[in-house]
Amino acid sequence: MSTVHHRLESLFAALALWVYAHRLLTVGIMLILTLALASQLPRLTIDTREESFFHETDPTLIAYNRFRDQFGQDDMFFIAMQPEKGLTPAFFETMDRLHTELEDQVPYLDEVTSLINGRVVRAEEDTLIVEDLIPRPPQTTAEHRRILGLIDHYPLYERLLVSPDRSLAMILVKARAVMPAADDDLMGGFAQESSTGVQPAGRYLSNAQNVKIDAVIRGIVDKYRGQGIDFFFAGNPVFVSELQRGLEKDMRLMIPLSFLVIIVFLAVLFRRISGVVYPLITVLLSLVASLGIMAIWRIPISNAIMILPTFLIVVGVGDSVHILTIFYRNLQVSGDKREAIVRAVAYAGLPILMTSLTTACGLLSFIWADVAIIAHLGYVAPIGVMLAFFYTLFLLPALIAIFPAKTHRRVSGGTRPIADRLFDAIARVTTGRPLWVAMVWAAVVGLAGMASLGVRFSHNAMNWLPKDSTVRVGTRLMDGRNGGTVMLEVIVDSGRENGLHDPDLLARMAEAGDRIPTVAVHNIRAGKVMSLADVLKETNRALNQGHDAAYTVPDNRRLIAQELILFESSGSDDLEDLVDATYRTGRLSIMAPFTDSVLYKEYVEKIKAYLKQQFPHETISLTGHMALFIGITKLFITSMAKSYLFALLVITALMVVMIGRLRIGLMSMIANVVPIILIFGIMGIMNIPVDLMTILIGSIVLGLVVDDTIHFLHHFRRAYEINGCVETAVRETLYHTGRALVITSLVLFGGFIIYTTAYLSCYAYFGVLVGCAILFALAADLLLVPALLAMIYGRQHALRADGKPAKTAATQSGFSS
Repeated sequence: MSTVHHRLESLFAALALWVYAHRLLTVGIMLILTLALASQLPRLTIDTREESFFHETDPTLIAYNRFRDQFGQDDMFFIAMQPEKGLTPAFFETMDRLHTELEDQVPYLDEVTSLINGRVVRAEEDTLIVEDLIPRPPQTTAEHRRILGLIDHYPLYERLLVSPDRSLAMILVKARAVMPAADDDLMGGFAQESSTGVQPAGRYLSNAQNVKIDAVIRGIVDKYRGQGIDFFFAGNPVFVSELQRGLEKDMRLMIPLSFLVIIVFLAVLFRRISGVVYPLITVLLSLVASLGIMAIWRIPISNAIMILPTFLIVVGVGDSVHILTIFYRNLQVSGDKREAIVRAVAYAGLPILMTSLTTACGLLSFIWADVAIIAHLGYVAPIGVMLAFFYTLFLLPALIAIFPAKTHRRVSGGTRPIADRLFDAIARVTTGRPLWVAMVWAAVVGLAGMASLGVRFSHNAMNWLPKDSTVRVGTRLMDGRNGGTVMLEVIVDSGRENGLHDPDLLARMAEAGDRIPTVAVHNIRAGKVMSLADVLKETNRALNQGHDAAYTVPDNRRLIAQELILFESSGSDDLEDLVDATYRTGRLSIMAPFTDSVLYKEYVEKIKAYLKQQFPHETISLTGHMALFIGITKLFITSMAKSYLFALLVITALMVVMIGRLRIGLMSMIANVVPIILIFGIMGIMNIPVDLMTILIGSIVLGLVVDDTIHFLHHFRRAYEINGCVETAVRETLYHTGRALVITSLVLFGGFIIYTTAYLSCYAYFGVLVGCAILFALAADLLLVPALLAMIYGRQHALRADGKPAKTAATQSGFSS
C-alpha cells in the first residue's frame, strides 16, 4: 500500500508540474467552464411546498394528485378579519369591497369565499334558489339583522366563515389546483397521466405561482389596514410563501457571512493576501459551477438544498488550506515557488482526494433517501465537493504560478511556538497514557449514548418561523378560534354509480360530520367537517319551508336524487367540490389545527378506525395536507436509516482501503462515530427533535469528520515509516498538519455557526449541532486517535525495521518545525 501511495503522490506532482507549465491555458479553461455553467443560474427555482418532499412515484403524492384532479385544492389562503366593533354594516361594506378586489386581481384564482357569497338555500314553490348571503352591503337595520340571523341559521358558516364568538370573519381564497398548459405547448392540454400515476411537470400550482398569489393578496389587504379591522393570515399556501421568504433572506445572509468567516480565518492563518484571495477565488468558482449544474438538472432550491452554498464554501476552502499550508512552509525553506507548489500538491493531494471522496460519500448516502429534497441534496452536494477538489487541484497551482509570491524566511532560534509546545504535550500524554485517555472518552460517549435515547422524531415546520411571524400568529389565532387551518380529506367510494343517493350512506356521512369533532388526540380536535350531507340538509330544510326540524338527510333515495337535481339546476357549482359526476365518490373534509405531524399520526389512525366502522361497505381513503405531513414523517425515519447505514458502511470501507490496514481503518471509524453520538446526546438533553434539518447531521458530519482523521493518519503513516516511534510520529504529524487541522475545523465551525443568525430556526439548530460536531471531531483526532494508535502499535520503537537509526519526518521531508 505504501508503494501505491508513493505512486499516487508522484502522479499529483506530475499534474502540478503540468498545470504550472500551462498556467494560462488552465485558467482559461476553468473560466470558460465556469461561465458556461453560470449562464444556467437564471433557471434556478425555489420550492418549499410539502409536495416537494415526495418523489413523483410516491403513492402518497399520487393519491393527493388524484384528489386534486377530482376536487381541486384542499388548502386555501385564510384571511381573518377582526373588526373592532363587530359585524357592523360598515364592516360588511368593507368586506364586500375587499372580496370583490380579491376576485378581480388575484391570479390563478379558483374562487373566493366569505360571508359575502356564503351559500343561502331557499325555495319559492317548487323552485330551489341558491344565492349569496350578502348580494350587497346592508343599507338598513332590518337588512343587517336579517344577515346576522342567516349567519346563525346556517351551521356551515360557523368555524369556516365566521368564528363561534363572531369576533372573526374569514375570507377563503382558493387557487386553481391544475394549471392550464402553456400557450406555446399546443399539446399540453392533451397530456395524460402515465400508468404509474405520475403527473406531467408543471401541472399543479408551482411555488412561484403560490408566492405570487400571496404577494397580491397581501398587497390588496394592506390597503384596508387602519380602518378599524385587524387582519391575520393562515393556511398552507401562506405558510409556504413565508418559508420561501425566510429561505431567500437566509441565503442572502449566509453566503456573505460564510465568505467573511473564511476571510478572517485565512488572514489569521496565512497573513498574506494571496493566502486569502486564492482560496476565495477557487471556492467561489466551484460554488458557481455547482449551482449551474443544479440548474441544468432542474433541481430547485428547497429547505434541504439551502445549506448547500454555505456548506460548499466552508468545506471547499479546506482543500486550499491544506495545500497552501505546506506550500508556504516549503517556500520558506527553498525559496523556489515552482518546487514548493509541486511538493505541496504531491504531499497533500492524496489526502485531499481521500477527504473529498469520503465527504462526497457521506453526502451521496442521501440519494437513497425517501424524502425527495434530501435525495436532491445527495445528487448535487457530492458533485459540488468534487468540483471544489477539481478547482483546487488545477486553479490553485495555476494562480500561484501566474502571480508572484513573496518568500519570508523564518529566523532560526528563539522560543518555540506555543502550538508546537502544545502539540508536544498532546503527543506525550495521549501516547504515554493511552488506556486512561480511551477510558475517559468511553465514559463521555457512554453518557451521551444514554442521553441520545431521548431523541424523538418531529415535523412541525411552523415552529421554524419566529413566534411573531404573520403566518404563525394568524395560524395560532384561527386554530384557537375556529379549530383548524389544515385539511384531512376522506374519500368515500360507494363502489357503484349513484351510490351517494343512498339515504343510509348519506345519513352515516352526516353522523360522521357530527361525531368526528368530538374525537380528540393530543389536543387535536377537528373544528369543522364538511360533506355532501351538508348540502342535502340545507336543501331539505329549504324545501320544507325553512323549518329547522327538516335540517336532516332525507330517508328516501328518490327524494335525495330529486333534491340534488334541484340544487344542480339552481346554478350553484358547489357539488363539484364534494362529489364526482357519477355520484359514486364523495368527499368528507376535516379541518384541524396545524401541529406536529408525529401527533397527527395517532389522531388520523383513530379517525381512520372510526371511519372503517362507520363505512363498512364502502372504500375509504385518506389524503390532503394532513396525510402529506404524516407521510413526510414516515419518510424521515426511513431516509435516516438508509443514509446513515450507507454512509457508515461506505466510508468505513473507504477508510480501510485508503489507509491500507483493516485494523487501523476500523479504529479510525471509532473516533469518527464519537462526534455523532455526542451530538445526539446533546439533542436528547436539550430536547431537540430529529426533523428535516437535524436528520441530515449524521451523514454530513460523518463525511466531514473523517477528513481530519485522513490527514492525520496519512501524515502519521509517513512519519511512522521513517522513525518507527508512535510518540515521535504523532508529534511530527501534529507539527506538520496540526495547524491546518485546527484552522480548517475552525473554518467549518465558523461556517456552520453563522446559521444561528438564520431567520428559520431549523437552520440555527443545524448549524450549532454540526459546528459542535466539528469541534468534537477535532478533539477526537487530537486526543483519542493518538491514544488508539499507541494501543495498537505500542508506544515506542527505537529503531526502524531494518535496524538503522530512525530519522525525523522533518528531516526526511525537508520541512523545519
